[in-house]
Amino acid sequence: MTEKPKGFIKKLDNFWYHYKIVVLIALFFICSGLFLLGDFFRKQDPDLVFGYVSETYGDESQFARVEPELFRIMGDINGDGKTKINYRLMVIRGNDMYSYGLNQEEHFNHSFLDKDVRLYIIEDKFFEGKQAYFEPLTDILPPKMLEGGLKNENGEICAAPLLGRPVAEKMDFSRPELYIALKRTMDTEKHDGLVPVKKEKAEAILKYIIEGNE
Repeated sequence: MTEKPKGFIKKLDNFWYHYKIVVLIALFFICSGLFLLGDFFRKQDPDLVFGYVSETYGDESQFARVEPELFRIMGDINGDGKTKINYRLMVIRGNDMYSYGLNQEEHFNHSFLDKDVRLYIIEDKFFEGKQAYFEPLTDILPPKMLEGGLKNENGEICAAPLLGRPVAEKMDFSRPELYIALKRTMDTEKHDGLVPVKKEKAEAILKYIIEGNE
């Protein structure tokens, strides 16, 4: 009766001696797969991404000050049962941090290809050369709210000034160099059925930030 357990243990020791590397590698891949699978199910896609482009550092906490209203406006666009807005902070400081600034500038350029990025709080110097990527705001905001805005090559205002706007003041974005702009629908996005909804909600958020009274 005592020989069988000893025989089994001997076989197990022998197996471990010859195949322990294989077993350890297999366990590594199994654990990695389980982790990635769990991460996949934990991942929550945003309903909208809000870009911030400036030389001055920004923080997600600035958006958090008005987030309840942003969530109310947005709702659950992608149908995952939650409302989520991501904030892409692109701080471009080329003078004293060239490599970092260059990297952030690449992120800025690539952001126009991201269908979830619909709104930008943008410094005037970074708007230059990118006018064609933004929607004219004349049908979204009244003329008074567009005074001093940034124009595209056709003379249409595509970025509204944040200076003096109560909501922007609450977010600490009420500065003379900062504007808010709405990304136009790119050709690569036209077949995505959620893009028109995202754009509509982004327009409503833009109006809230410019016209709202906090």
